[in-house]
Amino acid sequence: MKKIFFIILMIISSLAYSQSYKYAYYCLDTLTSKTMSGRGYQYDGNLKAATFIKNELANDGLTLMGDNGFQQFPININNIKSMRLAIHNKDSIKIEGVDYLVFGSSASCYKKIENTKCLVFNDKEKFTKVDFKKLNNKVLIFNQNILSYHDIVLFIRKIKDNFCEPNLIIIQGYDKIQYPISTSVYRVPVLLLKGVQIPKNKIDYLELNIESEYVEGYKTQNVWAKIDGTRCKDSCFMIVSHYDHLGMCGKAMFPGAADNASGTCVNLDLAKYYAKHPSPYTMVFLFCSGEEIGLYGSKYAADNPLVDLSKVKFLLNLDMCGTGSQGVAVINGKNHSKQGEILKRINDENRAFLNINLAENSCNSDHCPFDKKGVPAFFLFTYGKEYNEYHTIYDDGKTLPFTKHLDFCNLLKEFISQMSK
Repeated sequence: MKKIFFIILMIISSLAYSQSYKYAYYCLDTLTSKTMSGRGYQYDGNLKAATFIKNELANDGLTLMGDNGFQQFPININNIKSMRLAIHNKDSIKIEGVDYLVFGSSASCYKKIENTKCLVFNDKEKFTKVDFKKLNNKVLIFNQNILSYHDIVLFIRKIKDNFCEPNLIIIQGYDKIQYPISTSVYRVPVLLLKGVQIPKNKIDYLELNIESEYVEGYKTQNVWAKIDGTRCKDSCFMIVSHYDHLGMCGKAMFPGAADNASGTCVNLDLAKYYAKHPSPYTMVFLFCSGEEIGLYGSKYAADNPLVDLSKVKFLLNLDMCGTGSQGVAVINGKNHSKQGEILKRINDENRAFLNINLAENSCNSDHCPFDKKGVPAFFLFTYGKEYNEYHTIYDDGKTLPFTKHLDFCNLLKEFISQMSK
């Protein structure tokens, strides 16, 4: 009899397992599809993603908050509508996203450069000896495989701050090119190249055409929903994830599977669970826009909350949750050591993850604006070597494994359960 019971239990567990993964992949496939246009601010991609999320929550029986689930707020955004690059000769057309990209801050322009010597920066020390006036109308080349991207960007900001206008800035040496989205416009285009396509300090031929559109006051939206608690309706747990991504740069689309369709999928899966199994405390689910351009959505939500933030028992922010073979990182875990130890104890009892890494706080995701308001919060992400795409056209989710999806959901559910006692 015990053997039969064990078999039945295993079958039930297996069905629950497959259903949870099935729903996660359904959400992932939808959010990373071409119709979503990278969940950015062209072709209604951001709005389509928000509408999908809202409809899923409503279909699962959650109560939509705000304006039928939406909380609108304005942003400024510079959209790269089209671009074309030829190097070496006019017929050597490069592929957007694969061979090249441009900074999202690039203004519309047409550049044709022939037989031109460039200023090449191959060491950081050279940055300190620059006469910025001598950079006007020059072509500047930085090698990202020699200098750090961070140092290059800081130097480009200094160029801008010194009211210097080079003809063109080129950063080359990429393996896979990441797209820097922007809320502002810089008159000087910044071109990003895969590999070293300009090996010396001279350009024989380069033709670049960019059409961009700067939009002020673009209306985007957070999505809010809740499930009332069975015992403490006035207090709540919040689960937060950002659903926006980089959108489009010309024809290049950035699907954003790991960042952050994965966290959005976990959030939706947990919303579906709590709709069927209400918690003693009210559960609030927040899906933020504008994270990739500077945490705009979570800042707006924290400044204009649809719940009393003093009644938030704990907030869990989920960002990049598609792996897990090596563990779970808990940002702000050391600042809330008691709650962090609860997570570690749960994992020790279940042995689901190799490690629960409690880390210091970092203002790099949507927990931060709430943390600044005094809301106790964790930012959690899974990590492992099985998938490492980030901010490129290759983060399409085709091989995103959701290695520990069910274990991760169970860890969070058990944490909320123990915190509810």
